[in-house]
Amino acid sequence: MHIRSAALAALVAAYVAPTTDAFGIGNTRLSTSFVPQNYAMAVSTSSFGARSQSALPSYARPSAARSSLNMLIDGNSGIDELKEMTKEVSKLTSTVRKSPGLFKGASLASVPAAAALGFIITPSRRIAAHAVGSAITGVAGYIGKSRLDAATESAALPALAQVVIDCGVDDADLASQVATIKDQYKVDDEDFASLCSTVYKRYLIGVVKNPIAKTGELKELTQLRRGLSISNISAGESHAEAAREFYRQTSLFTPEEDLDDPEHPDRMSIDKFLFLSERAFRQAGETDEAFKYEISRVAKAFKIDMEEALDRVAEVAEPFYRRALASTRTKLESGQVSSEMLERARNSLGIDEQTSYDLHVTTFNDEIKALLGKDTEEDLDPATLSFPEGAMARVRVLCYMLQMVPSLFPLSTNSP
Repeated sequence: MHIRSAALAALVAAYVAPTTDAFGIGNTRLSTSFVPQNYAMAVSTSSFGARSQSALPSYARPSAARSSLNMLIDGNSGIDELKEMTKEVSKLTSTVRKSPGLFKGASLASVPAAAALGFIITPSRRIAAHAVGSAITGVAGYIGKSRLDAATESAALPALAQVVIDCGVDDADLASQVATIKDQYKVDDEDFASLCSTVYKRYLIGVVKNPIAKTGELKELTQLRRGLSISNISAGESHAEAAREFYRQTSLFTPEEDLDDPEHPDRMSIDKFLFLSERAFRQAGETDEAFKYEISRVAKAFKIDMEEALDRVAEVAEPFYRRALASTRTKLESGQVSSEMLERARNSLGIDEQTSYDLHVTTFNDEIKALLGKDTEEDLDPATLSFPEGAMARVRVLCYMLQMVPSLFPLSTNSP
């Protein structure tokens, strides 16, 4: 029994050694941002030479490359960002990932084992002296336990990211695989929820690195959130933290005047972030009060107010719906589109009633001009206007699709 206690205490002592690198403590803070601690040393230099830039992780390097056309084509995705996360591990973390249960068991045993050893080695017959010795070594054991727990939990983070990479966000089995990581690494509920939020945050940051918004990304974030069992509160925190980190990193290399340019890639990424955040909060069923609070926090991170943020969200969303309406005109007679499909698109993108009405009127006018063979309203001469054969039937269908005054063009009529 003495030998077992001494062995456990020795194990604890090894992990309580003053060299923090041995424990990866610098890399095991669960609430850390996606910029590691050694990044501060890199940016403190007066200039970014080739050596200092190469020392930075891919997500923390100057954003000049992000302003190139290559970035628009080959932008990072959320999965790419998680792959980077799996590489950001210390030597101890890699060791823990091989036997997470063993290290967690050692952390649970370290406090009583160290206390028992202190009782044995304290050179006194008096109980009080033994008690002091036990208390001292018990504290050391507790410190060892805390560090072992931190190492185990930090190892769970890249393991969790790897599960998302392997399964994909759209895998129905993702939630069960995530639960397996929790059981395997024996992380408590609160800490594991924090790990899940970190993975979600990193995925979100990866998505917005590509400034080109895609409607499929809305679904991806929803699926990932469901797979990681992230609550509304945690999602709000993740978006706010990610916004602060993304803006801080972006503003290091991009002047504010460039961020005011709607066509600059970094400004486009920020607008995309606002769009994804607004949709995430709305689609989660937040109350109006909660929504305003959450979107205001994200807007504040980008140094704008809520009204401007929502205007910029609309500027991202409207082109998607314009393309949907253009597609509707193209496929009008194919039977591949319907008013219900347009309604789902509006709900998915957050297009309000007034905006949809304005866009529907514009679409209708464009169709009329196309049928008349005219490019602009100035070309319209009432004396020479004539519609081609079948035009009225096409207009009736379009009105029905756009839900515009259908009584003027009833579908049941046989009139030309």
